[in-house]
Amino acid sequence: MNVGAAQVDITPEPGCELSGFAARTQPSIGVLDRLYAKCLYVTDGTERLLWINVDLIGLLREFVTEFREWAGGKLGLKASQVMISAIHTHSGPATVEISEAGRYDPAYVRFLRARLEEVAQAAVQNTAACVPVFVEGRCDLAVDRRKKASARTDPRVAAFGWRRDDGSFIGAITNYAMHAVALGPSNRMISADLPGRTAAIVSERLPGRPIVLATNGACGNLNPPYENITSEQLSVWGGQVADAVSGLLPGAAPLTDCTLRLASRVVPIALDVLTVDQIDSIADRYIGHAGSVGEWGDRYTRALEKWRRLRIEEVRSGQCAATADMEIFAVRLGPAVMVGVNAEVFSTFTDLVRQATGRSVYTVGYANGVRGYLPTKAAYDEGGYEVETAHFFYNSFRFKPGGLEHLADEAVQLVRSLFA
Repeated sequence: MNVGAAQVDITPEPGCELSGFAARTQPSIGVLDRLYAKCLYVTDGTERLLWINVDLIGLLREFVTEFREWAGGKLGLKASQVMISAIHTHSGPATVEISEAGRYDPAYVRFLRARLEEVAQAAVQNTAACVPVFVEGRCDLAVDRRKKASARTDPRVAAFGWRRDDGSFIGAITNYAMHAVALGPSNRMISADLPGRTAAIVSERLPGRPIVLATNGACGNLNPPYENITSEQLSVWGGQVADAVSGLLPGAAPLTDCTLRLASRVVPIALDVLTVDQIDSIADRYIGHAGSVGEWGDRYTRALEKWRRLRIEEVRSGQCAATADMEIFAVRLGPAVMVGVNAEVFSTFTDLVRQATGRSVYTVGYANGVRGYLPTKAAYDEGGYEVETAHFFYNSFRFKPGGLEHLADEAVQLVRSLFA
């Protein structure tokens, strides 16, 4: 198996607005740690995979589509061979449009596009023969932030590594499900938050100091134990996630099955489209009953009124889409599968796919775009931010109940196809 790895610095200048928290004073005032775009190019002689992981909150679907077109023309890759995932840090520039939570920065996005082209070409042009290894560990750091009856966490930490004959590593991918919000809304420093710290620690511990893509999992309902922590505490937590796999990788036996297989499909998931009267009724109700997000004050009100206005315009224009396209992007390497999803998907998703397939499956959230929260059926009955008010900030209709379960069924079929 041949592998190429590269990274480029994508840190913006201080003064940019940080994305993810409405309850934050803008703009940024400095850099706590650098942001990177990290790329792995993997080929087994038959299949090819270009995987870029960015230290950002997420990317627009259109950005991913346009980059894939470039990769097709420049690198000869199919769209189904290119995945771009994001760690979902809430301390990076605004690369997606979330109302009142950091102003979208088109100039930065143009800069980012050029940097991703650069890192992709560097990875493809500098490959080396490696043997793949895979390990799984456990970390109980994440908590179910909803504190409801359906509470569920995912303690598994997965890691792929690509090791040279001399024992050094050229690259690695880790996966752990937890929102990258440890620094909290009080933080005004640019940072890759916990995934960035985890990647740095794993790289320091492995021979060869490889490029490490620390991917996020199905963490729509999962948070760190608390927020607004110090940089020192961030290193402690990053070390805990790293501990789960960094000691296992150097001595891991090479995979006897080095099969690289890819599969993807776009699944339309139903949206909870409302009438004009229903939109007004919901907006009026939540203006007066903001719940836990009421502390955001005027920002909450502005986001809700913008949602009301644009959704009414959408319905009256007759251009209202009944579904949203969700992409499942599955990567099989030997016995394990990473499944990319372009949403803030709840952790139950991974469990459903694992149980139905009997395979070692790990979800990569915020992959190939981000469309908002995809909760479980149970969550709709329980209520809470993710099902009641988050779509105001994403400025869209929410998904209908059952969307997660339907997408999981489709992912099960996709995973099974990789082992057919």
